[in-house]
Amino acid sequence: MKPDGKRRLFLVGAADEPDALVRVLNVVTLLQARLRRVEAEPGDDGLAIRLEIDDAGDHRAETLARRLLACPVVTRLAFGWRDGLAPAAPVPN
Repeated sequence: MKPDGKRRLFLVGAADEPDALVRVLNVVTLLQARLRRVEAEPGDDGLAIRLEIDDAGDHRAETLARRLLACPVVTRLAFGWRDGLAPAAPVPN
């Protein structure tokens, strides 16, 4: 972790499937991102997952975003700093 303690926020929309959260967390684990907080809640349009991850730089955040978007259960993604989010590219249908 960088000494400034900054965290990235990833807001993930996923299909409401029994293993969706585990599949998303597997992506985080495979990239060895340091997860500091996770929340998941089912909604009308699937599972809403909120991940707070220690900042490891722009390249690592973008790599994690690309890998999350490639996960079959992920339907949408936004990521950025905890104070402001920039939407990522939409998942092709």
